[in-house]
Amino acid sequence: MKKLLSLLFVLMMLFPAVIAEEESAPLLEVHQMVLGYADGYFIRVGDIEIMIDGGKPVPFARNDDVVNNLRALGATELDAYIVTHWHLDHCENVNVVLDEFGTESTVVYSPSEEVPEKVNDGKNKERNLFIAPLVTGVYKQMKQGDVITVGPLTITCVGPGTVEQNGRINGDSLNFVLQYGDRRFLFTGDYTHTQDIKDYAEICGGVDVLKFPHHGGKPFEIKPAAVKIVAPAYVLMPSNLNNYQVYTYFNDNGVAIARENVLSQRDGHVVIVTDGGELLEARTQQNPEDYAPVKE
Repeated sequence: MKKLLSLLFVLMMLFPAVIAEEESAPLLEVHQMVLGYADGYFIRVGDIEIMIDGGKPVPFARNDDVVNNLRALGATELDAYIVTHWHLDHCENVNVVLDEFGTESTVVYSPSEEVPEKVNDGKNKERNLFIAPLVTGVYKQMKQGDVITVGPLTITCVGPGTVEQNGRINGDSLNFVLQYGDRRFLFTGDYTHTQDIKDYAEICGGVDVLKFPHHGGKPFEIKPAAVKIVAPAYVLMPSNLNNYQVYTYFNDNGVAIARENVLSQRDGHVVIVTDGGELLEARTQQNPEDYAPVKE
């Protein structure tokens, strides 16, 4: 009898710990914002918040789409801000976002050695967006091979191997894998070097989600050899282009993917949700306000 009671006592002590362990794994949310022909992704897991890019489809356009999305989502303080490269459809809102959601400890990453003083749209050289100095945060260059931990997330930079023009061209775009538990997301900026994918095939192969480079427009900036390695379950397209051409591109190259799993801004605000394990769910036509944390 004493042995039975002892066993029951041990089980009672262990059971709450098991429950607590299960409850301690929050859902990861990956939000694709509706911005037009521009990249903007908000990542949240628990109280960890990361922004990726955040540009404008028309350089110097008067809109607050990125900031308004973050407000609706209930963003508070960014732990990290990753700028894949210094083109205005990716970086134009960096200081605007940092001003409201950044802190002195927010780490800002890009492929360049330092933050450029100014960026233009490549057409009107006299019209510049002044970037440096950043309004707040700590700047760090992200390089191929870097492994960065942000809370429960691991970010592995797989490219580019060489930065040719200080992050000012598509070919300088950061490519990195964000991992949560067993789930992997490959973010690509505007270009993916096939050799980088081959060199990091172990972590890039069979990813759960690929952010398709260069908005899903032609010419495609991820080549067939890389497509076959990456072979994603879902594809995110940061534009309102028809998803058919990307869908056929994968299938024509031997990568079977359902058309409904190629998600553009025609699908509205898209959220990929995972617990890092069995759960992996894509939600379309979402209201960002529904994801704002409930204030106590």
